Amino acid sequence: MVIPIALAISLIFVGFTVYADEAQNFVIRTQEEGDVRLSLTMQEDLSRQTSVLSVPFVGSQTNSSFDPLAPGYEDYLYDSENNNEYNIPNNIAQLSGQHFGTYYDQSGTNFTYSAFSFWLVNNSERAVDIDIIMNLDGLMTNYNDYDHHIDDVLRVMFIEGSPLLTDNTYTVYAKAEDPEHPWHDDALLEDSSLTVNYDSVDFESETCIFRREGDLGLRNLAAGAAIKYTVVLWLEGNDEQCTSHIFGERAKLSIDFVGH
Repeated sequence: MVIPIALAISLIFVGFTVYADEAQNFVIRTQEEGDVRLSLTMQEDLSRQTSVLSVPFVGSQTNSSFDPLAPGYEDYLYDSENNNEYNIPNNIAQLSGQHFGTYYDQSGTNFTYSAFSFWLVNNSERAVDIDIIMNLDGLMTNYNDYDHHIDDVLRVMFIEGSPLLTDNTYTVYAKAEDPEHPWHDDALLEDSSLTVNYDSVDFESETCIFRREGDLGLRNLAAGAAIKYTVVLWLEGNDEQCTSHIFGERAKLSIDFVGH
């Protein structure tokens, strides 16, 4: 199934690179107190555990959108042969490793979304409580004269476990809407008969996407237990600030799991 949302809105290609330190990576870390022992892995068999994961991202990403109400969406599953994935597959959280939606044109391969799954493992001898903090650590841009940047159009989906997206257990995070720049262009949507079919939660701050701490965090993860998480990133094509100058900008993102 091809969801032509981005094409209907704009054919402007907008690129982003997630980077950390000298590498183009999304960094995930564990922080531990006392006898807490946490590990991370992208392997379903829980092998190759580490305290820091660096998930590489390469290439350019087009503007896209997520439409969970598209006709037949419940049957829209990941297909590595599908070259026009403008929607996020319903089973994205049931996959392992790293996945991209792809779009081909004369410029080459562009990504419509970027996703990866990983497991958090409690290797402690007791159950632990874990705070989860996703950070927006910085931006790299050559367009300081503009009043909007990649973080204004970035969408972050965070999923726990392996549900279908039609189970409605995901959360989408977006930067708080600027009243002068609505994140969906109502006039454009009216002209194209499109709708925005998902809700989003505002970023915690300019430097933090979300903080799940205390009762909002992961509580009482049993000794020896593992829990799966999936992160999906895209640039929202319905956002009126999704313009061509964002091409080449970079966002530095990270997640910290703090065990108690």
